[in-house]
Amino acid sequence: MRNLILGTAGHIDHGKSSLVKRLTGLDPDRLPEEKARGVTIELGFAHLSLTAGESQYEVGIIDVPGHADFVNNMVAGVGALDVAVFIIAADDGWMPQSEEHLHILSYLGITNIVIAMTKSDLCEDVPFAIEMLKDELQDTFIADAPIIPVSSITGDGIDELKQALIEKFRNCPPHQDTGKPRLAIDRIFSPKGAGTVVTGTLSGGQLNIGDTLLLQPLGISTKVRFIQNHSHSLESAYPGMRTALNLPDLPISTPGKAGAQRGHTLTIEGNGSPTDTLDITLERIDRAIPGIKPKPLRHMETVVLHHGSTRCRARVILHGRNHLNAGESCLAQLRLDTPLFLLTGDRIVLRDGSQQSTLAGGTILDAQATRQGFRKDDRSDFLQQREKATDDPATFIQSLLTKNHTLDAKDPLPNHPFSQQLLDDTITHLLASGAIIKQGDTLLHAKWWKAIKADAEKSIKAWHRSRPDLPAMPIEDLIKPIAVLTEELSTLLITSLSDDGYRVRENGISHSSHSLTLPPEVEADAQKIITTLEGAGLNPPNKSDITTTASLDQAMKFLIRLGKIIELEPKIAISIAARDAAIESVTSFLTQNGQATASELRQHLDTTRKIAMPLLEHLDAIGITLRNENHRTLK
Repeated sequence: MRNLILGTAGHIDHGKSSLVKRLTGLDPDRLPEEKARGVTIELGFAHLSLTAGESQYEVGIIDVPGHADFVNNMVAGVGALDVAVFIIAADDGWMPQSEEHLHILSYLGITNIVIAMTKSDLCEDVPFAIEMLKDELQDTFIADAPIIPVSSITGDGIDELKQALIEKFRNCPPHQDTGKPRLAIDRIFSPKGAGTVVTGTLSGGQLNIGDTLLLQPLGISTKVRFIQNHSHSLESAYPGMRTALNLPDLPISTPGKAGAQRGHTLTIEGNGSPTDTLDITLERIDRAIPGIKPKPLRHMETVVLHHGSTRCRARVILHGRNHLNAGESCLAQLRLDTPLFLLTGDRIVLRDGSQQSTLAGGTILDAQATRQGFRKDDRSDFLQQREKATDDPATFIQSLLTKNHTLDAKDPLPNHPFSQQLLDDTITHLLASGAIIKQGDTLLHAKWWKAIKADAEKSIKAWHRSRPDLPAMPIEDLIKPIAVLTEELSTLLITSLSDDGYRVRENGISHSSHSLTLPPEVEADAQKIITTLEGAGLNPPNKSDITTTASLDQAMKFLIRLGKIIELEPKIAISIAARDAAIESVTSFLTQNGQATASELRQHLDTTRKIAMPLLEHLDAIGITLRNENHRTLK
């Protein structure tokens, strides 16, 4: 058994509701005003079961209004259709709302269409009417759609229409369960004793009794008590079902109180967040709607955005142009008056600010766009990359990495329609191909990251060449010139370099092959310092008296870092030989005497207090002696 959604489209009074009633035995016009006026105002709903061989189709039917005043409700009805029945009265032919409904179906990507030529019993020459209709539909996306003459009064053609629908149902791709359920609320009410009940068409994933849902964009949490489909109680609802949910703890919107209303979306935690800015690809059909004077869509124009059962006012920002004519397309940004919950890849319809005509349609390329920099070339490059493959997760990931350079590996895409398994498989493939790199929990654009690392490695090697006597390049000096690095990326860079043969020590980084070498031009000065300090023993001159030139100062620092001389304090340094001799002398003295004061050790070493005190502290630090108040013993 397959669950499918069938919708109607067509001009007012062409017999949409009558045809639905003939097909199903149910009257989709439910409001008293609709019955009194004979006009569908709100969406109507019915159910049809069709059997073909071993195939069973349970079809939810959405009957949409045709009158110009109610086209807004029509848009809400066709957003989740598998198949549409486009209804044209044989005695009336193609009319203004026929054309507008054609535009809306095209903008929403609904191409699986059967044309029902109603009121065939009132037409004297049905074949001629069909030929006239075919002429009207030349060069449209439904030019080859089957045309079935029917009469809701006599029943003629109804069986043929059902068979044509079955053929369309057979070719419908299965509904995808991506684990991201969404139900756009098209009706909401509160039967006595039941609490809140909402209805809509379920897409994206399964819902079960007991599931906790999130009402977007308000973020209100609610739990499913009961589920129904066509008045039958179910444990679970699946994508493609007309679904009624009993949510007793969900408040209904009332004046002054936030709550659920038509146009809100029920989903689950983690599916994304509301947005007030959308980057889209925008298109306009090159066919005029009779009775409406064509006009360009202007940059900064205020429009009404329609998505599913919701609508809101928005401002259109066109990329690279100031207006968009019929038959043209471009990139655009929509800045919404109120946040909505949408996913990248969703289709939308734009109507004019007065809601008198349909202007354009679009596909969302970035459902969490930023307003800054929209008209710049780099944003255009990013969106054009996505425009080429609006249903490809690899393109989405790579384009976002090109734009932002990094992504969170656990949650790489905001407001996306893909299953977690597909996303994981895509990332695995991109990693294997070398297109992206994973460092910890971060995904990186491979080409960009390799360039960053290559520049960093060049900087470290250049540092080593220019300062061979220094053990490591300060990390701050490495990071500061790379303007694009955040604190997080800086940490990743150092970690990545350390994995590739670089040593991190304190606040510096060096290649593992780097060893301290004294530049040839200061080797003589280094030897001079060693000779001076070895000759002075424990009575060395001040460092400042030795390092009287920049070359001598460089040599002194190098010898200290290399451990060839010992810096007792900033002003005093002694040779290794003098230090080792002091260790031997102090060890011998304390072995004989057990303990000694600093003064006694100074006299024994035959040096000054200025040398003796830092020397004894050095011996304490390296574990030769142990100080106990005024005495020292061997450690």
